[in-house]
Parts: sequence; C-alpha cells; structure tokens
Amino acid sequence: MLRQQQQFLNQNYNPVKREAKVREVLEDMSAMGSIMKEEILEDRKKRPERFIPIKEAIKENNRNNGLFCLGILAQNLERMGITTEIEKNASVTEESQNESNTILQFIMNGMIDQKKYDLHFDLGEGRNKQLINNQKERENFNNKVRKKLSLEYKIPEETIIITNPPNAKYQLQVIFQKDDFNNENIDFNSFKKNCMNDKDFQELSKLKEVHKGLIMEGCRLSINMLDPRGNRKDGWGINEKRGGLVYIPPTNGWIGYGLKVWGKYDNGNNDWLSYNGNKNEWAIAYHGVGSKLGCSVEQAAHNIIKSGFKPGSGQSFQYDDDFMHPGQKVGVGVYCSPDPKVMEEYASYCKIQDVNGKNYMMGFMMRVKPDKIRYSIKQKDYWVLNGTTDEMRPYRIMIKEC
Repeated sequence: MLRQQQQFLNQNYNPVKREAKVREVLEDMSAMGSIMKEEILEDRKKRPERFIPIKEAIKENNRNNGLFCLGILAQNLERMGITTEIEKNASVTEESQNESNTILQFIMNGMIDQKKYDLHFDLGEGRNKQLINNQKERENFNNKVRKKLSLEYKIPEETIIITNPPNAKYQLQVIFQKDDFNNENIDFNSFKKNCMNDKDFQELSKLKEVHKGLIMEGCRLSINMLDPRGNRKDGWGINEKRGGLVYIPPTNGWIGYGLKVWGKYDNGNNDWLSYNGNKNEWAIAYHGVGSKLGCSVEQAAHNIIKSGFKPGSGQSFQYDDDFMHPGQKVGVGVYCSPDPKVMEEYASYCKIQDVNGKNYMMGFMMRVKPDKIRYSIKQKDYWVLNGTTDEMRPYRIMIKEC
C-alpha cells in the first residue's frame, strides 16, 4: 500500500484523479483527512455551488433538519483549524464517495492519538532543490527516513506514512499509524544524534525542526450522511422496551438527527433497529460528548471526530464484578448509559458555544447488543461495551440548547 501511496502523493495535483486514488490506496482515514484539505480549498474556489455555507446551515429555520446539526459540527471543526465543507446532495455516481466521508466512518474508525509531524530538513540549497525537483531522489530519501524511523522507534515501516507537502522548502509529513505507539515520547534529538553515528543515515541528522499537529486538516461533511426518517424532537415513546431492556426516552428539549444506517450492517438486515420486540432487536443507550474534567469548545468536535467510541482512560468500573456476566469483571470498554440524563450530565461539561448566540450540548443515541452489555454491580446506569459496530452502533446525533 505504501508504494502505491507514495507514487500517488508525488504525482501532479489533479482533484478528480486524486480523489479516486485516495479511495483506492489510503486505508487510514486520518491520512485521507489531511489530504482532503487541499481538495476542499480547491473546490471552494472552483465549485462553490457544491457546498452549503456554514452560516446558512446553522440558521434557525434549519433546526428541524439535519443541516443544522452538520452546521454545528462544521463550525466547531473550523475553530479547531480543520478546513470543513458541507456538501449538498451528491449525484448517484458520487454517493459512495460521500458515504465514505460520513460522521459514522470517523466515529467508528476513531483516530485514537495519532499525530502528524512536519519534519524540516536543511540539507543545503543544492540538495534541497534536488529533492524538490527530482521525484526519484525524493522517493529514495523518503524511504530512507521511513527506514530510520522504523529502526529508531522499533515499529514496522508499513505503519509509517510519509508525504511531501507542496512548498518551496523540502519537508516531510510523518504519520505513525500504530495504535499502541506512544507519539508523545518521540525524541527527535535522539533520532538526529543516532543518524550522525551511522554513515548510511548521516544526511538525516540535518533535521532542522519539527512541528506536531492533528492529522485531520480537512473534513467534508455531506447531507447524504443523514437520514431524515430518523429525525425526532418529540414522540419518543414511553413505557417501552428495546432489545428486552427498558427504554428511557430523551426529554427536556433534546433533538435527534438520524444518521444513514438503514441497510448498512448485517448484510442489510435491519432487525437491530426494530422496536417490535424481535429476537435480534438491540437495546438503546446514550453517549454524551464531553468529560467531567471539562473541555474546551474545540474539544467538543475533537471528541466526536478524533476519538470516536474508543475506550478512554477513565475506566472506573474495570475491576468490578459484572452484573450481567457473573464471575467476570467489567473490564475495559466504552462507557454509555441507558439513561439520557447521564448523557446530558457529561455533555453539559463540553458545550458547543456561540451558535447564533446560543450554547448547545451534543451526544449520540445508539443501539447496543444486549448480550454484550457489561456493568458494575455498584452502578447499573453505566454500561460498558467494546466500541465496535458488532456491539454498539450510533444512529442519531443528539443536540440540545443549553
């Protein structure tokens, strides 16, 4: 995959061909996000009619449709420095392209704690120019960097993505893809020193500076990711069950915006979404976007897009006895709750501010597989699941004005 990717990234810029090639060779959504920034900026200039302005999306008259929800997401992503656009309805030929950019993909793939590093080398005017202008030399140098990084940090070469941003200076962007690799402990001074002691890599010791940032620089949202049949602001039901467990409906002003999940899982079987009590029906749970430790405006979008439903560090009931599976411990997982009040409690710590002068909180309404639910005998309102689509599936984005 890396050989294909490198060939692609060094080709002349062509938005149409680039889009097709990205989908063929880039399996990592975070790398795709970084590349997508350039496409979005290009489209803003050449095809502005394809997009809905964020200010238009968050108008009050859109509150009852999903466009309002996408506008809130887009506004907060922009505040994070992530270039964002909301696409209008795509044509049939573009549907698969848009679906691969949906919020569900970002949620369920989750970008963990991967970071992108910009490495600036000063190899002298002549060598720098050679690397900029000579594709073969550039590829050889990129491969040398990848090999040395792999040796230095003891991670496989295939988990390191290296790209070359288009600019007048020679630099690389490096992404470490390995989930269990701690990016925070990278010591590039050690890397430079060790290059000096190895004649095959001495050139790399001329690393001048390093900048670190979020991988995801561009995000294209689309109204095709939403299913208006799932929109709700009332009529949530009462005294009902889902998946054999008590369903507690959201109240007090929560609005739900349906995600396009119909036919997405189980070879098109939608029994998991049922509310008629069939044996394959899944239970309902809620997940608030936020933290009891508090977080900034930017982190509200960050938590949705970057972290997704991945187990966090706050595993409060990890070693408790599991009520649902006697003799076992709760273990590590993603926390959610059958009670929307818990969603609101967490979401209230991470308000999405200044949307038409108002504050909002955000969460997700999900279906969770009943026999996979774990919870502590001490606290029945906190369910724990592993976070995969085999156990939990978000199907509504929930928003409430504070």
